[in-house]
Amino acid sequence: MGLVQGSPLTITRHNSTSLLISMDKSLGGNLSQESADIGALYISRPEPVDTILRKIICLYIQGYNMIRVKIAEGLGNSFLKSTIREMVRRRLIGVEIVSDTADGLVLQILLGKSELTIENAMKRMSIVSSSMLEEAVAALRFLDKRRARDVLDKDEIERFGSYTSRQILGSINHDFFKDGDDSEPEKLAEYLLISREIEGIASCAMAIAQEAMKLEIPLDGGSADSLGKLGAAASEILDSAVLSFFKRDSQAAEVTIGRAGEFHRYENLTLETYRHLAASASGLEQMLSFTGAFESLKAVVDQAVEISNLVLNLTADQFVRAEQAFSSVVTGSEQILQRDPINVFN
Repeated sequence: MGLVQGSPLTITRHNSTSLLISMDKSLGGNLSQESADIGALYISRPEPVDTILRKIICLYIQGYNMIRVKIAEGLGNSFLKSTIREMVRRRLIGVEIVSDTADGLVLQILLGKSELTIENAMKRMSIVSSSMLEEAVAALRFLDKRRARDVLDKDEIERFGSYTSRQILGSINHDFFKDGDDSEPEKLAEYLLISREIEGIASCAMAIAQEAMKLEIPLDGGSADSLGKLGAAASEILDSAVLSFFKRDSQAAEVTIGRAGEFHRYENLTLETYRHLAASASGLEQMLSFTGAFESLKAVVDQAVEISNLVLNLTADQFVRAEQAFSSVVTGSEQILQRDPINVFN
């Protein structure tokens, strides 16, 4: 936040259980709004390129509207700047390089909250991750390495994931709260967790695509059909979980959790496939790829369950009614409260 000793702060009551501490811009203070929105990164000694890129992404996610990157002389400025430019193009939404000098770069974030909402970004993430999963399963099922490579080359999830984190953390760290909408910090924290689960699903899809890239001999017809059924079941559970989130539907989330619990019935199908592949003289490679894909699909189902549980947290008012005492009877020193039964489910 750029705070220093003596910076003016405002403490306001957000709700019955939390306080909001924010910078009071109206009091002036030691920092202007402009300087508070600028993040500076000084690279004065050799560091791994990945570390530098992670620091830039961190500043982006923290909500800075401008990022100054200054590079000391003799640290491979040309190569480092080229790498940063490529990273900005592939992984960050709404960022333009507005200054490129011999000793560094200046990045400016031009896309605000109104242009692309958190929910729209998460919708795009969910569509892309679901598509990646289907394409990855098809790539392994039919040993189509072109489709597998397309999945591995997808960078939209990282871009929208970083953007979603920026918008959510920016809303939490700054005074963007509005009573009665989804900008409350508790809900935003749930959104952040759900976006992480969606990113994890994309990682599972990439793992399946990598299995397709390593495989040299196609799966036989029976094994390919088994994989297709497993993939279809996992995709259905995933789509149900994501839909329950965007519709804020607690009942749909409960149904999704139930479907995920039935996923274990497909394990008999996988055991038959394992035995079939193990009996084949050349089936070891196929069995390893099939096993890796099955473990990734199980992880997808687990992540769908986590999304559904988070949806239940967001929609608790749909299925829980507060228990209230409507009368009391006092006998001696003992007090007996008579209450309505709790209506837990619709």
